[in-house]
Amino acid sequence: MKLTPLEIRSHGLRKSFKGYDVKGVEELRDMAADALEEAAREIMALEERISDLSERNRDYAANENILRETITTAQRMVDDLKANARKEAELVVAEARLNAEDIIRQAQERASRVQDDIYRLRKQRKELEASMKAVLDYHSGVFLAEEEEARRADEETDKLKYLSK
Repeated sequence: MKLTPLEIRSHGLRKSFKGYDVKGVEELRDMAADALEEAAREIMALEERISDLSERNRDYAANENILRETITTAQRMVDDLKANARKEAELVVAEARLNAEDIIRQAQERASRVQDDIYRLRKQRKELEASMKAVLDYHSGVFLAEEEEARRADEETDKLKYLSK
């Protein structure tokens, strides 16, 4: 139970015929004794904690040099790794450039072949269109000639019917 100095000072002790009320004084004394006992326990716990922390601190100090050496070694390793990575990256970039140039050359060759194919197919299309137009024109002429012949035949048939009547 925590007891503060303000609580002790403000504790209302009742006065009796011969001074303060004995029961109230004993109660305040018990409360103060409990608070002192608790404070003593707390002080002992804190002293034990200080001792433990001091021992830990010594252990940490002993490990600090090991950590410094480890960090220095790790930094050297990192620097070496960075240098190696930089060299490897330069090799990869050079290889990638060569591959890119090869891909570009292949793409240009393919584009040239596709362009030739397009030109050839356009030429074939024009030839096919011309051929189909010639066939259509021929058949259209034949169809018109037959139609004209059929019309004349119909007219002759009509004349014959008219004359036969």
